[in-house]
Amino acid sequence: MGPPPHMLSNAVDYNLIEAKDMCEEKTKTMKIKLARLAATLCLSLSFIPCLSAQDSLDDLKFTKPSFTRNELNNAMEDPDYFTIDPASIKTTILEVREEPNRSYVKMNEISDPKYDLLVTLDSLINIASKVWKIVVDNAPQVNIDTKYAVAYPQGITSASQLEKWTKPLSYVYGFSAKNLYGVKTIDVEYKAIYTYGGSYKGKGRFLTAVTIIPTKVNVSWGYRFAMTASVPDSTITNVGTNTNPVAAMQLKLLWKISTALKESDGASVYYMQGDGYFEEIASPFSKTPKIEDLTSALPLIGGAKIFE
Repeated sequence: MGPPPHMLSNAVDYNLIEAKDMCEEKTKTMKIKLARLAATLCLSLSFIPCLSAQDSLDDLKFTKPSFTRNELNNAMEDPDYFTIDPASIKTTILEVREEPNRSYVKMNEISDPKYDLLVTLDSLINIASKVWKIVVDNAPQVNIDTKYAVAYPQGITSASQLEKWTKPLSYVYGFSAKNLYGVKTIDVEYKAIYTYGGSYKGKGRFLTAVTIIPTKVNVSWGYRFAMTASVPDSTITNVGTNTNPVAAMQLKLLWKISTALKESDGASVYYMQGDGYFEEIASPFSKTPKIEDLTSALPLIGGAKIFE
């Protein structure tokens, strides 16, 4: 014999109320998660120097240089002076050193605790620059100190939310090229520089303020030199574990030499990790001495082999 009708009705009502409460609780939880995600996106878009897809494509393209009538006439009369010898193009590592602080960049980041963001430790993102110009028409780009890349856990919007950052490491490179007479027409120096070691609540090793800083740009008359940097999202990876991630990043450096007669271009790729490891993994014209031979690098590498 079943329960009385009024008891059955009460049980049904109770189950309906319980199901409704569970549904409302799940909806509330979902709204909180969506709000946190929206806050993360809002902060990233509002306060971090992110680039749109179109901006990235535009910055990646080298502007076609213009030449004066005098340069055009001289190039026709003396083509060897205005032609780069491909065998003369080289990059050379000059020095490895620690920088005193992160003053080489202007960090455009804001940390606001009121957002209570959901941090995903093993999901790494670059909320700063993706592509930026370094040298344009033989001169360093204006506001170059505002362009940099990072590798943070998703949800982090500022380097100040992470702790135990080390002093920045700087790898100084020389880039040069000669014409067919053997005259050096391009003489450039730049620093591949980054800050590493930041952790979140004692976990992980992350990267910030990763950039290229030109320190010398000497270009002969009749020549144009340009340089850009890019950090593809696909190169930002975790080489550690899910619970204790180590960020890794590849920074691609593109360059272009132009005259009224011809253009030459190429690229170098620099790989760095949140634990401080650094390596130049691609450079078609690299003339790189052993890192152990650089006395300036010895205090930094501590016996560890940086270049294979």
